[in-house]
Amino acid sequence: MDRLFILPFDHRSTFAEKLLGFKYPVKTAAQLREVSKMKSVVFDGFMLAHNQYEHSEDMGILIDEEFGSHVIKACQKQMIPFAMSVEQSGQLFFQFKYGNGFGKHLKEMKPTYAKALVRYDVSQKEANKIQNARLKRLNDWCKNHDQKWLNEPLMTGKGSRFKQMRKAIIEMKKAGSDPDVWKLEGLPYAKQWKEIYKVAKSDLVILGRGASKAKVEDWIIAAAKSGVVSGFAIGRTIFYKPLEQFKDKKITRKQAVEKIAKNYLYFIKLWEKHEA
Repeated sequence: MDRLFILPFDHRSTFAEKLLGFKYPVKTAAQLREVSKMKSVVFDGFMLAHNQYEHSEDMGILIDEEFGSHVIKACQKQMIPFAMSVEQSGQLFFQFKYGNGFGKHLKEMKPTYAKALVRYDVSQKEANKIQNARLKRLNDWCKNHDQKWLNEPLMTGKGSRFKQMRKAIIEMKKAGSDPDVWKLEGLPYAKQWKEIYKVAKSDLVILGRGASKAKVEDWIIAAAKSGVVSGFAIGRTIFYKPLEQFKDKKITRKQAVEKIAKNYLYFIKLWEKHEA
């Protein structure tokens, strides 16, 4: 089981609307450039951390093609592992960003992982049947084209997150989804991760979902102690506040880059401290 510490910043509506105040999808080339510039700040923070960490081979990013094509080119040039989102941003129901052309974009960008985010309520059987059919289509394309992929199901139903997650993974796998990596929400206990691993049977990473530093710390400690989770994919908890401060001119670009790198490395070191 290889370690995997991912810095995700494939958020699109979050960058455009929440951070910069633009309606998404953006309307002008100027707005697109502004969002792309913010993505560059995060990537520079990643690279600063990458250059400081002795096991940089364990690090990677998650990026979107819409605002991050320049970041993708940099990753390709510098041989940085990267995942690329294939879903429409901000949708309640899984749809491919480029419709039937999703495969063409994957061929052109050549990501380490294709990534699909799906909002999943285990009680919504008919909706999940449609979503699972689309995920199987992605799964089959990836298997036929030697493309790794990452599945990110966000639990939207009521009740225990652990029970929902376990049931969702079983349903998805039965429907034909067999991703190389599952990107999953945090759980409070290491024993729960061991149960999840039994049904997932693939690499696991935990996501942050924009939670507080304290909450993410708890999730990381439980996952690291489990011995079955490969690492994390934490984004907004790492980069959002520095970007907000930079946008509001409270700190310089250089300071924002340094803060992002520091936050990213902090969670890596926390993982290492509790790793089983």
